[in-house]
Amino acid sequence: MLRRVNGLSARQLAALVGVAPTTITRIESGAVSPSFDLAQEIMAVLGEPIGFTGVADASAIAAARLALDPTLDIKVGPGVEAWRQRWARVGLVDGTGKVITGKHADLMFRAGRAARLTRRAGATDFNAGLSAIELAGALAAADVDYALTGDAGANCYRSSAGEAWPVLYVEDVARAAAVIGLERKQPESFGMKCTLIAFDGVNELGRADIDGVVVAARDQVVIDAYGGIDRMPEQADILLGRRVA
Repeated sequence: MLRRVNGLSARQLAALVGVAPTTITRIESGAVSPSFDLAQEIMAVLGEPIGFTGVADASAIAAARLALDPTLDIKVGPGVEAWRQRWARVGLVDGTGKVITGKHADLMFRAGRAARLTRRAGATDFNAGLSAIELAGALAAADVDYALTGDAGANCYRSSAGEAWPVLYVEDVARAAAVIGLERKQPESFGMKCTLIAFDGVNELGRADIDGVVVAARDQVVIDAYGGIDRMPEQADILLGRRVA
């Protein structure tokens, strides 16, 4: 069940979407059917948005980044405010949208699950070949702006396990793919992949240079790892000191 996969009790999910806990349990038991608006909100919180594209809600990331660093130049639109209200109901942020002390990891996990890497708008998959570090080097040599994230990004901040899936933010996906010579991965094809995601004014903010590699901000890397696959969530835990490498 998606609720349990997301580590939520019925009471917590109810608080996130603003309904009584009994409403959630009755929906799950099949006793009642939710309205479309409620179903849409529930699925957005669980990281499975309703719709043809099924694109992740990037406002969750913007709200989380602002909660962790209010000085970031990120616009507070209706989407960001909606996430602030949801998270305030479960005690993750205060009335101004700032993260509650001791709730940093929980907030990052919620943001990552709500905006998982596999559902990011404009994310483009390519056949894997080079490692994330090699991809970063090729982009730097071609003077293409980028930022490494995911488990490879986590490794830059604190060495732990190897990468499972190279993911990089880039200023221009088409140009980046062309200069590296990446081949677009065919839908439903198997095998390893790498993913390029275009800058959106949030994900690329606060980048760091670590040993000559440009890496997304630590908070962004953690959020992305929590929203990733395979061992990425474990990498986020390691980076936050919640698990031993």
